[in-house]
Amino acid sequence: MNLPFMDDATINFFSGKLTLAEVDALFRTMPYELDYINADDEYVWYSPNSWRDDQRLHQRLSHNVLGCHPQRVVPMVKQVLKMLKTEEKDMVESPQIMDGQRTLIRYYAIRKPNGHYLGALQVTENVEHICQLCEQHVFKHGIVEGQVIDGVSSASINENK
Repeated sequence: MNLPFMDDATINFFSGKLTLAEVDALFRTMPYELDYINADDEYVWYSPNSWRDDQRLHQRLSHNVLGCHPQRVVPMVKQVLKMLKTEEKDMVESPQIMDGQRTLIRYYAIRKPNGHYLGALQVTENVEHICQLCEQHVFKHGIVEGQVIDGVSSASINENK
């Protein structure tokens, strides 16, 4: 979808600036599902990735998030939101098996710098490949496409300082 203002609008962050078209492309590219629930528990935004059911998700926009879940998980959703709102937790993790794949769902409290709760971000990630890499012990070496390499990263550069 190409909105008329996307080519001209820029968002200035402390850490740099992005056009709205770039922000949209970033969200479409990320290998995560992102969902945002505002402070009133309304489901107000999702990342528009190719593997997601846009029609179903779009229909749920502006609805209470509890109505977007099966009844059996509503108590868990309520508990997560309560923990995030009351500052008991800033992040809650829920590892699950979804469609036969290991999946990690994280819920983050989104707050203003003064701590005021704005909402919750749900990040859903298929971690099957990461789990397989761990099981293969590839993190002990720098293995890229089957080749052991002497990797250089900002972490290894800073380690020598």
